[in-house]
Amino acid sequence: MTDGTERRAASSQGQLFYDAFKASPIGIVLEDLSGQPLFVNPAFCAMLGFSEEELVQKHCVDFSPPEDSEKDWSLFQQLQSGLIDHYELEKRYFRRDGSLIWGRLSISLFNGGGSRLVVAMIEDITEKRAAQEEVLQSQQILQKLAGQLMRAQEEERARIARELHDDINQRLALLAMKLNQLEQDPRTAPAQFKQDITEARKQIEDLGGDLQSLSHSLRSAKLQYLGIAAAATNLCTELSERSKMRIDFSAENIPQNLPEEVALCLFRVLQEALRNAIKHSGSQQIDVSLTNLHDAIHLIVRDSGIGFDPEQAMNGNGIGLVSMKERLKLVNGDLSINSQPDRGTTVHAYVPLDTRTKSANTGL
Repeated sequence: MTDGTERRAASSQGQLFYDAFKASPIGIVLEDLSGQPLFVNPAFCAMLGFSEEELVQKHCVDFSPPEDSEKDWSLFQQLQSGLIDHYELEKRYFRRDGSLIWGRLSISLFNGGGSRLVVAMIEDITEKRAAQEEVLQSQQILQKLAGQLMRAQEEERARIARELHDDINQRLALLAMKLNQLEQDPRTAPAQFKQDITEARKQIEDLGGDLQSLSHSLRSAKLQYLGIAAAATNLCTELSERSKMRIDFSAENIPQNLPEEVALCLFRVLQEALRNAIKHSGSQQIDVSLTNLHDAIHLIVRDSGIGFDPEQAMNGNGIGLVSMKERLKLVNGDLSINSQPDRGTTVHAYVPLDTRTKSANTGL
């Protein structure tokens, strides 16, 4: 091959590499060993919003915040000294408007034409990093929620243990002592004996009612055997009598054979919503409705109390609202809360009916 032919081939090959450099969808920067850019391709210019003339006037450490540049420059110095011949890292880059993007930087040495140069390739990974951050935040929220739920479970167990030990157990002991006295004292007058028996029966009935309320907090038998509408009716009646607050309940077109997980979810959400309203709203009345509308079950709990900031409550230490929302997610449902100071609160739980449930209730 003649010298002219070789020169033309080399020129053609150089043009090919230059065209590839310009057309690459990934940012490419050719630098000298001091870190000064010599050539910058259009993809990198578009990535940062600067022109090629502006970028070649910068040093490589000027592209990123100081803490990112320090990591990059430390590795670059090892590259200069020959300790390494390439490296990779993820770092942030300044855009012209001052915003930051994430890039994956790949650096390698290039020997060409007797000169040692540095080839930097930068891939925009901003969206990927944002997705990773979102996943990480979700994991952290779930970990926090799991910890809070475990603490809540332990607190609930402790509460039940206290009620059984400090209240139920002591009342049973006193009742046993009373019955023992009646058995040991045959001289008791008939009228007094009848009164004592009546009091003992009343104590037994009270104990039975309290044990029933305690068991409802764990699992409602009515929910299992009679369905969500009957269980919700019973819950509203019991809480109304106990709190001395009026609770009006209505149900419309509720299927009898709702999936167990859906019925239990709605029941727990109702328990939590009523507990919050009774404890915090200051309202004298709560309206509860359970309806089957547009192929979905809607549970609405409304009070006219002092209201609150739902977003602040969601981000706070309490787990009530968060647990309600997470429960509904398990059955593809959703939770919305509308509340304003001194204008009351409306809790709306929504659970779509799946095809099997609708078919079973329509006979299709």
